[in-house]
Amino acid sequence: MRPESLTQESLPIWQIHSQIVETLRSDNRLVLVAPTGSGKTTQVPQMLLDAGLAGNKKIVVLQPRRVAARTVAARVAWERGVQLGGEVGYQIRFDDQTSLGTRISYVTEG
Repeated sequence: MRPESLTQESLPIWQIHSQIVETLRSDNRLVLVAPTGSGKTTQVPQMLLDAGLAGNKKIVVLQPRRVAARTVAARVAWERGVQLGGEVGYQIRFDDQTSLGTRISYVTEG
C-alpha cells in the first residue's frame, strides 16, 4: 500500500485522538508510547495545531535523521494541502525549508 492511500483517520493514533487532546488541555503534558507507524510523528503535531494547543507558537518535532525530517515534513504538508516550507517545514543542516508562517517544523540536531 502506498503512503498516499493511507488516510489520517486509518492510523491507530486517531483511535485516541480525543484522549490526547483532552489530556494535554488538562495536564499540559503527555507521555505517548505507540508502535512505529501508528501516526505519532505525523498526526500528533497536527492534532495539537488543529486543537489550538500550540497557541501562536511553533510545534517543533525532533527527528533522528535528515531524510526522515524531509520525508515526514513533505507527508504532513501533503496531508494538510499546503506547500512545503509554508505552514509545515523542516530544518536540517545546510537546508532550511521553513518560513515565518511555519507552524509545524521537523528538525534534526545540529
